[in-house]
Amino acid sequence: MSDESNDCYLWNKELSLAKDLRKCCDKKGKENDTKVSAKILYQLGLVYKERSEEVQWRFTFAMAVLTLIGNSPSRISALIRNALPAMLTSIRFALIRSAALMNAAIVRKPSNVDEIKNDLDKLHRYVLKLAKVQHDQFDVDAYVNEVIREKIKSMREETELALDKLKHIPDDVSSERAHELEMDKINRVKTLQDNIATKYTDIMKSISDKCIEIMGKPPCRCCVAGMGSLARKEITPYSDFEHVILLDDELLQNHDENSDQYQSALEYFRWFSVLFHMIILRLGETIIPAVSVPSLNNNQIKEHNWFYDAHTPSGISFDGMVLHACKFPLGRQEKTKNKPWTTELIQPVTKMVEYLDADVDLKNGYHLGDILTKTSFVSGFKSIYDKFSQQVGLTDQIQSLSMPRQYQLILKQLEEDLNNFDVGKLLVQFNPMKTFNIKRVVYRSSTLFIAALGRLNSIYKSPCSCYDIIDKLTEKQKFDSETAHKLAYSISIACEVRLKIYCLKRKQDDMSQKPLHYNITDNYLPDLVAAVGEKSIIDYFKITWSLQTMIRRNNYKLVEIDTGTNIIIFIQMGMFEKVIEEWNHNKDVSINYKVLVVQALKFTSRYEAVLSLGESLLIQPLPVNLTILVLFHITSSLVELGRRDDVVCKKLKNILDSLSPNDLNDLGGWFAQQAYGLYLLGVENVHEKALGEFIKLHVLFLKTTQTIDGDDTEKEIISKQCLPRNLYYIAFCLHLNGNNKQAIKKLNEVFQIFNQLASVEIEFDQLANLLLGVCYYAEKLYRKALMVFDRTLLLHKQCPYQWNEQRLPKVNMAVECLMV
Repeated sequence: MSDESNDCYLWNKELSLAKDLRKCCDKKGKENDTKVSAKILYQLGLVYKERSEEVQWRFTFAMAVLTLIGNSPSRISALIRNALPAMLTSIRFALIRSAALMNAAIVRKPSNVDEIKNDLDKLHRYVLKLAKVQHDQFDVDAYVNEVIREKIKSMREETELALDKLKHIPDDVSSERAHELEMDKINRVKTLQDNIATKYTDIMKSISDKCIEIMGKPPCRCCVAGMGSLARKEITPYSDFEHVILLDDELLQNHDENSDQYQSALEYFRWFSVLFHMIILRLGETIIPAVSVPSLNNNQIKEHNWFYDAHTPSGISFDGMVLHACKFPLGRQEKTKNKPWTTELIQPVTKMVEYLDADVDLKNGYHLGDILTKTSFVSGFKSIYDKFSQQVGLTDQIQSLSMPRQYQLILKQLEEDLNNFDVGKLLVQFNPMKTFNIKRVVYRSSTLFIAALGRLNSIYKSPCSCYDIIDKLTEKQKFDSETAHKLAYSISIACEVRLKIYCLKRKQDDMSQKPLHYNITDNYLPDLVAAVGEKSIIDYFKITWSLQTMIRRNNYKLVEIDTGTNIIIFIQMGMFEKVIEEWNHNKDVSINYKVLVVQALKFTSRYEAVLSLGESLLIQPLPVNLTILVLFHITSSLVELGRRDDVVCKKLKNILDSLSPNDLNDLGGWFAQQAYGLYLLGVENVHEKALGEFIKLHVLFLKTTQTIDGDDTEKEIISKQCLPRNLYYIAFCLHLNGNNKQAIKKLNEVFQIFNQLASVEIEFDQLANLLLGVCYYAEKLYRKALMVFDRTLLLHKQCPYQWNEQRLPKVNMAVECLMV
């Protein structure tokens, strides 16, 4: 079989297994049956082992050909020599992917787990053979289980004990006492992060030292340097290990880069990195997408980028092989059409420092230059690391002072970050219907900007945590003591949130967890409040808002948060009582903020206040979208109060008549149509007319949700909230008109939508069940009615609501049905 046909055979075999795996997954790429998928992942692992062996055979053959033709320069020898590095890279990456797939299969605990472990052990021995280690009897599995797992377990247990001592700061403490408690939290979190960084570094040092022991004496002096969160001392017990290997510059001085001696030295450290990878992979905490298996997670080809690993706990691993990551020694080795270059992070000190050049930084698709300015010593020769740190500091300082282009690049990145991590935009993500990324919303919305201020002020020398940057900017008199305190406090909250949530989930998982049922009057961020308390999370967003505003204004003084900004923060966090407290404290705010207050009053059942404030706003000229929103809340309050208002009805009808088809097909149109239907149903009791309005709105929903832009998060959330509620109103109208069979069909549609949602408002769930029970009862389907009423009352016990007079007869009917 030719090389080309063998490649084709292996690729087709991989594609066939990927197809089988896809059949075991849902539409989002999550596995349905891990016992089945584990066996497929294992087979994929064997395919990659076979691929490494096939390429190794080709490499051996190529080397034999070179030996035969000798060292004389020729076109054939040049072609072979040029192909050799790519072959070795292919072998190494295939071995890493093979190990990752087998370990992921073991995590899923299939019936053939012993068989997989046996083949994984064979893979480890094959790696040791290819690496030509001195101690080829090294047992990776035993070392990981007996040494590394124990160290990690100890680190995690100590972290959890320390986190238990971090208490919430109460809401009602005096400002002086709050300041003391905040200082205590800053000191505790800072100490905890230092301890985690020390423990984590010790683990990686142990593995590094063991790899050198197994490999044999290195060909030159070297050291391993950590990057990312480890270097910033913001690492967690579940973080990945971003690192580089620094070599002594004597290697460059004594040997030409193209010499066999130089390349042989690099090969030692490449295999060192593969062995290091095998040990980390054996922990079983590397998710499959991290190794970018081409048939499962190929970012370059959409149809081959579909798999979502929800079962391997994301924890201690290498940085991912995704092309915009690759912050590990082997680096970016797989070329693409648009970016046909490689970046290896095994370099002599002088060559590694060259990566600080802006062009190289931009080419790699991530901020390599910035990352390399913040490193920490892990293992090896400290003198090598110190020389690198000194050269990085000198180079970075020279570039900052003498290269306007470098400074402009920092400003450009800062501008992008201000847009991508704008705290106002991030707060919009808080909604009971939708999960949000905690790391993005809480951690990066502050740490990114402190780090940027450090670079803008040439603060480069390690250690360089956010705390260190704040201290150094205070020493330079950029920050006053109060600003420094608030920023340090915000960093402490961010680190505490991340640590507590990772430790609670026992993995890196940044997505918030939404309850199955929620109360609309609860806050929208239960995970964050549970982690650090309501006061601290409110303080975090206030400080972060001030920090980002300060940077936009290009100064170093935190701005004071005004009443309007507080109202926005509270409304977007779902803290409606606090919105009203803020409003009562200062009512001198713009109309936009008053509209938000109307919303808060409605959600807290202050219906009379909604009518009072809402009607005062309608006297003033308002944009159509705000007018609709106010009318919607007024109408909802009139329905709850059972009160008629012909002026409101007329305004709604006039707005609907004036809206174009495109306007109706938008959020404002939805609210106007639903408000008018609600008024007809709940106030005027014109059921048939109301039914017509709700059916019109249903058609709009179906039309709009099919064409909704994936980036329009707000519209997507509201459509998911409004569609089932509108179906409920249709069912209610049908029931009142005596058409219970059609009402039951519509309610079943409601419950189908509920099953697709992450969470459902509990009061609405109760109402939908209650109406369904009533319809069954009216159709004399008593057994079904009994089951539904029983479910309704169980929901009512979970979250009791004060039933209004219209619903009391239905509740009595439910109780009567249960008693029959």
